Amino acid sequence: MDKNKFITQLTKLISFETVNGNIAENSKALDYVETLLDKRAFVKRVKNQNAEILIAGTGDSISPDIGYLVHIDVVTANPEQFQLKVEGDKALGRGTSDMKFSIPLGIALLNDILSRKSKLSFSLVITTDEETGGFGGGAHLAEELKFRPKCLIVPDGGDNLTFVNKAKGVCQLVITSKGSPAHASKPWKGKNALDGLALLATELIKIYGKNSLKENWNTTMNIGQIQGGISINQVCPEAVMKLDFRYPETDSVEKITEKVANIAKDVGGNFKIEKASTGLPTFTNAELPVVKDFLKSMEKVYGKKIVVTQTYGASDARHFAKYNIPVLMMKPMGGEIHSETEWVSVSSCLKFYDGLLDFIYGQN
Repeated sequence: MDKNKFITQLTKLISFETVNGNIAENSKALDYVETLLDKRAFVKRVKNQNAEILIAGTGDSISPDIGYLVHIDVVTANPEQFQLKVEGDKALGRGTSDMKFSIPLGIALLNDILSRKSKLSFSLVITTDEETGGFGGGAHLAEELKFRPKCLIVPDGGDNLTFVNKAKGVCQLVITSKGSPAHASKPWKGKNALDGLALLATELIKIYGKNSLKENWNTTMNIGQIQGGISINQVCPEAVMKLDFRYPETDSVEKITEKVANIAKDVGGNFKIEKASTGLPTFTNAELPVVKDFLKSMEKVYGKKIVVTQTYGASDARHFAKYNIPVLMMKPMGGEIHSETEWVSVSSCLKFYDGLLDFIYGQN
Protein backbone atom coordinates (compact mmCIF):
# COMPACT_ATOMS: atom_id res chain seq x y z
CA MET A 1 0.00 0.00 0.00
CA ASP A 2 1.21 3.49 -0.84
CA LYS A 3 2.55 5.28 2.25
CA ASN A 4 1.20 8.72 1.33
CA LYS A 5 -2.26 7.32 0.63
CA PHE A 6 -2.24 5.51 3.96
CA ILE A 7 -1.29 8.65 5.89
CA THR A 8 -3.80 10.80 3.98
CA GLN A 9 -6.67 8.41 4.70
CA LEU A 10 -5.63 7.89 8.32
CA THR A 11 -5.42 11.66 8.84
CA LYS A 12 -8.99 12.07 7.64
CA LEU A 13 -10.25 9.13 9.69
CA ILE A 14 -8.63 10.43 12.88
CA SER A 15 -10.30 13.82 12.33
CA PHE A 16 -13.74 12.29 12.84
CA GLU A 17 -14.56 12.38 16.57
CA THR A 18 -16.13 8.94 16.49
CA VAL A 19 -16.65 8.48 20.20
CA ASN A 20 -19.31 5.95 21.00
CA GLY A 21 -22.75 7.51 21.12
CA ASN A 22 -21.92 10.22 18.59
CA ILE A 23 -24.12 8.61 15.98
CA ALA A 24 -23.91 11.43 13.46
CA GLU A 25 -20.11 11.59 13.52
CA ASN A 26 -19.72 7.83 13.19
CA SER A 27 -22.10 7.91 10.23
CA LYS A 28 -20.09 10.71 8.59
CA ALA A 29 -16.93 8.65 9.01
CA LEU A 30 -18.59 5.68 7.33
CA ASP A 31 -19.72 7.99 4.53
CA TYR A 32 -16.06 8.88 3.99
CA VAL A 33 -15.10 5.21 3.91
CA GLU A 34 -17.68 4.62 1.18
CA THR A 35 -16.05 7.27 -1.02
CA LEU A 36 -12.80 5.26 -0.96
CA LEU A 37 -14.33 1.96 -2.04
CA ASP A 38 -14.16 0.56 -5.53
CA LYS A 39 -17.46 1.19 -7.33
CA ARG A 40 -17.78 -2.55 -7.91
CA ALA A 41 -17.96 -3.25 -4.17
CA PHE A 42 -21.25 -4.43 -2.69
CA VAL A 43 -22.02 -2.03 0.16
CA LYS A 44 -24.64 -2.38 2.87
CA ARG A 45 -25.28 -0.12 5.87
CA VAL A 46 -27.20 -1.49 8.86
CA LYS A 47 -28.45 0.64 11.76
CA ASN A 48 -29.22 -1.10 15.04
CA GLN A 49 -29.81 0.55 18.41
CA ASN A 50 -27.21 3.35 18.65
CA ALA A 51 -24.79 1.57 16.33
CA GLU A 52 -24.23 1.38 12.61
CA ILE A 53 -22.48 -1.34 10.64
CA LEU A 54 -20.88 -0.94 7.23
CA ILE A 55 -20.46 -4.14 5.22
CA ALA A 56 -18.49 -3.85 2.01
CA GLY A 57 -17.57 -6.91 0.01
CA THR A 58 -16.93 -8.61 -3.26
CA GLY A 59 -20.57 -9.65 -3.23
CA ASP A 60 -23.71 -9.95 -1.15
CA SER A 61 -22.51 -12.85 0.96
CA ILE A 62 -22.89 -13.47 4.69
CA SER A 63 -20.42 -16.37 4.42
CA PRO A 64 -17.35 -14.99 2.63
CA ASP A 65 -14.05 -16.83 2.40
CA ILE A 66 -12.46 -14.10 4.50
CA GLY A 67 -14.02 -11.58 6.86
CA TYR A 68 -12.14 -8.49 8.03
CA LEU A 69 -13.78 -7.06 11.16
CA VAL A 70 -12.75 -3.69 12.60
CA HIS A 71 -14.31 -0.80 14.53
CA ILE A 72 -14.23 2.92 13.88
CA ASP A 73 -15.39 4.12 17.32
CA VAL A 74 -12.89 5.38 19.87
CA VAL A 75 -12.81 6.43 23.52
CA THR A 76 -13.15 10.07 24.49
CA ALA A 77 -10.13 12.31 23.90
CA ASN A 78 -9.03 15.92 23.95
CA PRO A 79 -9.79 17.82 20.70
CA GLU A 80 -6.12 17.94 19.68
CA GLN A 81 -5.95 14.14 19.69
CA PHE A 82 -8.28 14.12 16.68
CA GLN A 83 -5.51 15.72 14.61
CA LEU A 84 -3.02 13.16 13.31
CA LYS A 85 0.63 13.91 13.99
CA VAL A 86 3.41 12.06 12.21
CA GLU A 87 6.75 12.02 14.02
CA GLY A 88 9.24 9.93 12.12
CA ASP A 89 7.69 6.49 11.76
CA LYS A 90 5.05 7.13 14.44
CA ALA A 91 1.52 8.27 13.67
CA LEU A 92 -0.02 9.71 16.84
CA GLY A 93 -3.67 10.42 17.60
CA ARG A 94 -6.83 8.97 19.09
CA GLY A 95 -7.59 5.67 17.42
CA THR A 96 -4.32 5.28 15.53
CA SER A 97 -3.62 1.90 17.17
CA ASP A 98 -7.15 1.14 18.37
CA MET A 99 -7.94 0.80 15.55
CA LYS A 100 -8.35 3.22 12.67
CA PHE A 101 -5.04 2.12 11.15
CA SER A 102 -6.88 -1.02 10.03
CA ILE A 103 -9.48 0.78 7.92
CA PRO A 104 -7.28 2.06 5.04
CA LEU A 105 -5.73 -1.41 4.94
CA GLY A 106 -9.13 -3.11 4.72
CA ILE A 107 -10.28 -0.72 1.99
CA ALA A 108 -7.10 -1.38 0.00
CA LEU A 109 -7.50 -5.15 0.39
CA LEU A 110 -11.07 -5.10 -0.91
CA ASN A 111 -10.20 -2.78 -3.79
CA ASP A 112 -7.23 -4.95 -4.76
CA ILE A 113 -9.32 -8.13 -4.78
CA LEU A 114 -11.95 -6.44 -6.94
CA SER A 115 -9.38 -5.03 -9.36
CA ARG A 116 -7.83 -8.47 -9.88
CA LYS A 117 -11.30 -9.97 -10.37
CA SER A 118 -10.36 -12.68 -7.92
CA LYS A 119 -12.85 -15.46 -7.24
CA LEU A 120 -12.08 -15.08 -3.55
CA SER A 121 -14.98 -13.64 -1.53
CA PHE A 122 -13.99 -10.97 0.98
CA SER A 123 -15.98 -8.72 3.32
CA LEU A 124 -14.80 -5.61 5.11
CA VAL A 125 -17.00 -4.95 8.15
CA ILE A 126 -16.79 -1.78 10.25
CA THR A 127 -18.71 -1.39 13.51
CA THR A 128 -19.25 1.72 15.63
CA ASP A 129 -19.80 0.51 19.22
CA GLU A 130 -16.98 -1.90 20.07
CA GLU A 131 -15.65 0.29 22.87
CA THR A 132 -18.89 -0.17 24.84
CA GLY A 133 -19.39 -3.88 24.22
CA GLY A 134 -20.39 -4.14 20.58
CA PHE A 135 -23.93 -5.29 21.29
CA GLY A 136 -25.51 -3.14 18.60
CA GLY A 137 -22.72 -3.90 16.13
CA GLY A 138 -20.63 -7.07 16.48
CA ALA A 139 -23.27 -9.01 18.39
CA HIS A 140 -26.00 -8.04 15.92
CA LEU A 141 -23.71 -9.00 13.05
CA ALA A 142 -23.10 -12.45 14.52
CA GLU A 143 -26.48 -13.30 16.00
CA GLU A 144 -29.06 -11.54 13.85
CA LEU A 145 -27.34 -11.02 10.49
CA LYS A 146 -25.64 -14.43 10.91
CA PHE A 147 -22.33 -13.31 9.44
CA ARG A 148 -20.27 -16.51 9.06
CA PRO A 149 -16.94 -16.09 7.24
CA LYS A 150 -14.68 -19.12 6.86
CA CYS A 151 -12.07 -17.18 8.80
CA LEU A 152 -12.19 -13.79 10.49
CA ILE A 153 -9.30 -11.31 10.58
CA VAL A 154 -9.64 -9.04 13.63
CA PRO A 155 -6.56 -6.79 14.01
CA ASP A 156 -7.71 -5.58 17.44
CA GLY A 157 -5.15 -7.39 19.58
CA GLY A 158 -1.68 -8.87 19.34
CA ASP A 159 0.52 -5.94 20.30
CA ASN A 160 4.22 -6.12 19.46
CA LEU A 161 3.61 -8.41 16.49
CA THR A 162 2.16 -11.35 18.41
CA PHE A 163 -0.64 -13.66 17.31
CA VAL A 164 -3.51 -13.98 19.78
CA ASN A 165 -4.85 -17.52 20.03
CA LYS A 166 -7.10 -16.93 23.02
CA ALA A 167 -8.68 -14.05 24.93
CA LYS A 168 -10.49 -13.89 28.23
CA GLY A 169 -14.22 -13.39 28.48
CA VAL A 170 -15.82 -10.48 30.30
CA CYS A 171 -18.49 -10.42 33.01
CA GLN A 172 -19.55 -7.03 34.34
CA LEU A 173 -21.96 -6.94 37.28
CA VAL A 174 -23.87 -4.02 38.80
CA ILE A 175 -24.82 -4.59 42.43
CA THR A 176 -27.35 -2.29 44.09
CA SER A 177 -27.56 -2.28 47.88
CA LYS A 178 -30.69 -0.97 49.61
CA GLY A 179 -30.76 0.49 53.14
CA SER A 180 -32.75 3.08 55.02
CA PRO A 181 -31.77 6.65 55.91
CA ALA A 182 -31.15 8.12 59.33
CA HIS A 183 -29.06 10.88 60.88
CA ALA A 184 -25.41 9.96 61.32
CA SER A 185 -25.64 10.72 65.04
CA LYS A 186 -28.16 7.88 65.41
CA PRO A 187 -27.02 5.23 62.87
CA TRP A 188 -28.93 2.51 64.72
CA LYS A 189 -32.16 4.06 63.44
CA GLY A 190 -31.23 3.35 59.83
CA LYS A 191 -29.39 0.79 57.70
CA ASN A 192 -26.32 1.84 55.73
CA ALA A 193 -26.37 0.45 52.19
CA LEU A 194 -22.61 0.98 51.92
CA ASP A 195 -21.92 -1.39 54.81
CA GLY A 196 -23.28 -4.33 52.82
CA LEU A 197 -21.23 -3.45 49.77
CA ALA A 198 -18.10 -3.08 51.89
CA LEU A 199 -18.60 -6.54 53.39
CA LEU A 200 -19.32 -8.05 49.96
CA ALA A 201 -16.27 -6.36 48.40
CA THR A 202 -14.05 -7.63 51.22
CA GLU A 203 -15.12 -11.24 50.68
CA LEU A 204 -14.71 -10.99 46.90
CA ILE A 205 -11.22 -9.52 47.29
CA LYS A 206 -10.29 -12.54 49.42
CA ILE A 207 -11.19 -14.78 46.48
CA TYR A 208 -10.06 -12.76 43.46
CA GLY A 209 -7.63 -10.19 44.85
CA LYS A 210 -4.52 -12.36 44.53
CA ASN A 211 -5.30 -12.99 40.85
CA SER A 212 -5.12 -9.26 40.16
CA LEU A 213 -1.58 -8.80 41.50
CA LYS A 214 0.30 -10.29 38.54
CA GLU A 215 -0.23 -11.58 35.00
CA ASN A 216 -2.07 -14.90 34.99
CA TRP A 217 -4.76 -16.90 33.22
CA ASN A 218 -7.17 -17.04 36.16
CA THR A 219 -10.35 -15.03 36.72
CA THR A 220 -9.57 -11.48 37.81
CA MET A 221 -11.84 -8.86 39.36
CA ASN A 222 -11.76 -5.08 39.29
CA ILE A 223 -13.98 -2.89 41.45
CA GLY A 224 -14.68 -0.14 38.95
CA GLN A 225 -17.06 1.99 40.98
CA ILE A 226 -18.63 2.27 44.42
CA GLN A 227 -21.19 5.06 44.64
CA GLY A 228 -23.55 5.98 47.43
CA GLY A 229 -24.60 8.54 49.97
CA ILE A 230 -25.88 12.08 49.81
CA SER A 231 -24.12 13.76 52.70
CA ILE A 232 -21.53 12.87 55.32
CA ASN A 233 -24.01 13.10 58.18
CA GLN A 234 -26.66 10.80 56.71
CA VAL A 235 -26.86 7.00 56.83
CA CYS A 236 -26.67 5.98 53.17
CA PRO A 237 -30.00 4.56 51.91
CA GLU A 238 -28.80 3.23 48.52
CA ALA A 239 -25.42 2.40 47.00
CA VAL A 240 -24.08 0.77 43.84
CA MET A 241 -20.93 -1.25 43.17
CA LYS A 242 -19.76 -2.12 39.66
CA LEU A 243 -17.49 -5.12 39.13
CA ASP A 244 -15.54 -6.22 36.06
CA PHE A 245 -14.43 -9.86 35.90
CA ARG A 246 -12.16 -11.21 33.14
CA TYR A 247 -12.33 -14.97 32.98
CA PRO A 248 -10.65 -17.86 31.08
CA GLU A 249 -12.36 -20.70 29.24
CA THR A 250 -12.53 -22.74 32.49
CA ASP A 251 -14.94 -20.22 34.08
CA SER A 252 -18.21 -18.66 32.93
CA VAL A 253 -20.56 -15.71 33.46
CA GLU A 254 -23.05 -18.05 35.14
CA LYS A 255 -20.49 -19.43 37.62
CA ILE A 256 -19.21 -15.96 38.51
CA THR A 257 -22.69 -14.52 38.98
CA GLU A 258 -23.74 -17.48 41.15
CA LYS A 259 -20.64 -17.13 43.31
CA VAL A 260 -21.24 -13.40 43.85
CA ALA A 261 -24.92 -14.07 44.67
CA ASN A 262 -24.01 -16.72 47.23
CA ILE A 263 -21.50 -14.45 48.95
CA ALA A 264 -24.05 -11.61 48.94
CA LYS A 265 -26.51 -13.91 50.70
CA ASP A 266 -23.89 -14.88 53.30
CA VAL A 267 -22.95 -11.30 54.23
CA GLY A 268 -26.58 -10.23 54.54
CA GLY A 269 -28.09 -7.04 53.22
CA ASN A 270 -30.59 -6.22 50.54
CA PHE A 271 -28.83 -6.66 47.18
CA LYS A 272 -29.91 -6.62 43.56
CA ILE A 273 -27.39 -8.14 41.13
CA GLU A 274 -27.63 -7.29 37.43
CA LYS A 275 -25.46 -8.20 34.47
CA ALA A 276 -24.00 -5.40 32.38
CA SER A 277 -21.59 -6.21 29.54
CA THR A 278 -20.71 -9.88 29.10
CA GLY A 279 -18.79 -11.83 26.48
CA LEU A 280 -17.39 -15.29 25.88
CA PRO A 281 -13.67 -16.14 25.85
CA THR A 282 -12.25 -16.77 22.39
CA PHE A 283 -9.92 -19.55 21.27
CA THR A 284 -8.31 -20.35 17.94
CA ASN A 285 -6.17 -23.47 17.53
CA ALA A 286 -2.75 -22.32 16.30
CA GLU A 287 -2.31 -25.70 14.55
CA LEU A 288 -5.12 -25.05 12.08
CA PRO A 289 -3.88 -24.82 8.47
CA VAL A 290 -5.40 -21.34 8.03
CA VAL A 291 -3.53 -20.10 11.12
CA LYS A 292 -0.26 -21.61 9.93
CA ASP A 293 -0.73 -19.92 6.55
CA PHE A 294 -1.39 -16.59 8.25
CA LEU A 295 1.67 -16.87 10.49
CA LYS A 296 3.84 -17.90 7.54
CA SER A 297 2.79 -14.80 5.58
CA MET A 298 3.43 -12.47 8.52
CA GLU A 299 6.79 -14.06 9.29
CA LYS A 300 7.78 -13.58 5.66
CA VAL A 301 7.08 -9.84 5.57
CA TYR A 302 8.39 -9.05 9.05
CA GLY A 303 11.39 -11.38 8.84
CA LYS A 304 10.88 -12.74 12.34
CA LYS A 305 9.13 -15.51 14.23
CA ILE A 306 5.60 -14.58 15.28
CA VAL A 307 4.94 -15.55 18.88
CA VAL A 308 1.55 -17.08 19.72
CA THR A 309 0.13 -15.77 23.00
CA GLN A 310 -3.03 -14.83 24.91
CA THR A 311 -4.61 -11.43 25.51
CA TYR A 312 -6.58 -10.06 28.42
CA GLY A 313 -8.77 -7.49 26.68
CA ALA A 314 -12.00 -8.16 24.83
CA SER A 315 -12.92 -7.34 21.23
CA ASP A 316 -15.81 -7.82 18.81
CA ALA A 317 -14.34 -11.27 18.12
CA ARG A 318 -16.02 -12.54 21.30
CA HIS A 319 -19.42 -12.33 19.62
CA PHE A 320 -18.28 -15.06 17.22
CA ALA A 321 -16.74 -17.35 19.85
CA LYS A 322 -19.56 -19.92 19.85
CA TYR A 323 -19.55 -20.33 16.06
CA ASN A 324 -16.11 -21.99 15.80
CA ILE A 325 -14.81 -19.48 13.25
CA PRO A 326 -10.99 -19.23 13.24
CA VAL A 327 -10.10 -15.73 14.44
CA LEU A 328 -6.84 -14.31 13.09
CA MET A 329 -5.85 -11.63 15.59
CA MET A 330 -2.64 -9.67 15.20
CA LYS A 331 -1.78 -6.02 14.66
CA PRO A 332 1.17 -3.83 13.64
CA MET A 333 3.55 -2.21 16.12
CA GLY A 334 1.85 0.47 18.18
CA GLY A 335 0.90 1.28 21.71
CA GLU A 336 -0.41 3.55 24.45
CA ILE A 337 -4.01 2.95 23.39
CA HIS A 338 -6.64 5.07 25.17
CA SER A 339 -3.90 7.48 26.25
CA GLU A 340 -2.74 10.93 25.11
CA THR A 341 0.26 9.36 23.36
CA GLU A 342 -1.49 6.60 21.39
CA TRP A 343 0.55 5.69 18.32
CA VAL A 344 1.06 3.22 15.51
CA SER A 345 4.10 2.53 13.34
CA VAL A 346 3.50 3.54 9.72
CA SER A 347 6.12 1.15 8.32
CA SER A 348 4.72 -1.70 10.41
CA CYS A 349 1.22 -0.99 9.07
CA LEU A 350 2.48 -1.18 5.49
CA LYS A 351 4.23 -4.49 6.19
CA PHE A 352 1.08 -5.77 7.87
CA TYR A 353 -0.83 -4.98 4.69
CA ASP A 354 1.74 -6.90 2.62
CA GLY A 355 1.35 -9.85 4.98
CA LEU A 356 -2.42 -9.74 4.64
CA LEU A 357 -2.19 -9.68 0.86
CA ASP A 358 0.20 -12.62 0.85
CA PHE A 359 -2.10 -14.59 3.14
CA ILE A 360 -5.30 -13.75 1.26
CA TYR A 361 -4.04 -14.71 -2.17
CA GLY A 362 -2.51 -17.84 -0.71
CA GLN A 363 -6.06 -18.96 0.15
CA ASN A 364 -7.12 -19.12 -3.53
